[in-house]
Amino acid sequence: MVLHVLQGSAARRLYERHGFALETQDPVDVLLLRPPGQGGGA
Repeated sequence: MVLHVLQGSAARRLYERHGFALETQDPVDVLLLRPPGQGGGA
């Protein structure tokens, strides 16, 4: 799963707690990835 968040967004910490990890970043965006089978599930 791939997710883009804005630099400085509090949402980044939330997603990192749920298994997302930094892939790349630029001055505006952060790209986070979560491998299959990791993080919270239903």
